[in-house]
Amino acid sequence: MLTRQQTSRRLKRSTFVAAPICCAPLFTVLLSLLLTAPAHAAITVLVGEPFGTFGTYIPVGHTTIFLDRVCADGPLKLRMCRPGEPAGVAISRYDHIGPYDWLATPILQFLYAEDKPEDVPATPTSQLVDSLRQQYRHRYLADIFPDGTEADKPNTEWWESTGMAYIRRYWGYQLGTTRQQDERFVTQINALPNRHSYGAYHANCANFAADAVSFYYPGLVKRARLSDLGFLLPKQLARSVYRYGLIHPEAGLKIIEIPQVPGPIRRSHAIRGGAESFLKTKRYIFPLSILQPEIAVTLFALYLDHGGWKIARPAEVLSPASIQPNVAPLLAGN
Repeated sequence: MLTRQQTSRRLKRSTFVAAPICCAPLFTVLLSLLLTAPAHAAITVLVGEPFGTFGTYIPVGHTTIFLDRVCADGPLKLRMCRPGEPAGVAISRYDHIGPYDWLATPILQFLYAEDKPEDVPATPTSQLVDSLRQQYRHRYLADIFPDGTEADKPNTEWWESTGMAYIRRYWGYQLGTTRQQDERFVTQINALPNRHSYGAYHANCANFAADAVSFYYPGLVKRARLSDLGFLLPKQLARSVYRYGLIHPEAGLKIIEIPQVPGPIRRSHAIRGGAESFLKTKRYIFPLSILQPEIAVTLFALYLDHGGWKIARPAEVLSPASIQPNVAPLLAGN
């Protein structure tokens, strides 16, 4: 089980500031309680389905953390949301975002590259999605990925921080948090350097998300070392949250599905674990079965160690309108 201090050391990532909440006159407080949604706080592990050529060869997907009472203070900082402000931020680790380890994006921008649900295109084309992403870069990322550098190899993954629901479906595994936990997390991550740390084995996107989850729920994350071939992969992280939520109903487990936006863009496909990726990918298993059947048998044995767990259904399906961020209330409870 990770201690809070150990989790702190492992979370070595970025630069973010908490914003104070000012006092308000009593009538303003009462009005806010009537007109805004009640305070809701959760950490959600968003597991994105694999897509494209790379996702066909390595179908393990990608992991993002969604905090619904925390806001982005630019792409490299976090803060608590201000009263009356749309709430919710997605944070994720990438390999090629210059010298940085992770980026923070308002949740609607992360999913749809738009500020309002009504502006999300019904059937976007690849060209339209590219245009929306460039608009996002000009508005929010121009200082770190200016024109002329966005296509350089060290920077090529910035686009994965916006408009992602156009190219993949997401499954979300959500547990409740308190305001005090959110404030401590913001302080902690802001105090650590946001320096490139990516490593496929020990510091991938799932490791980053697991460190965040462990900050809120120490000891929750359980590895499947055999079936995932030693890696921590997105599917196993989702399974850990799911199992914890079943055992601890007070944590408020909720499972959500964010569909890929309809349109001509190729559909994403099923998330798989380590051994499962080899067993269920024809280009791997057929040659292995013929040339080295003992490896295929070994993979099947490894797969039996938790590898057969499937992304849980049913889940609550969220549309752009239902994803719209909560308005941060003037009085923040638990």
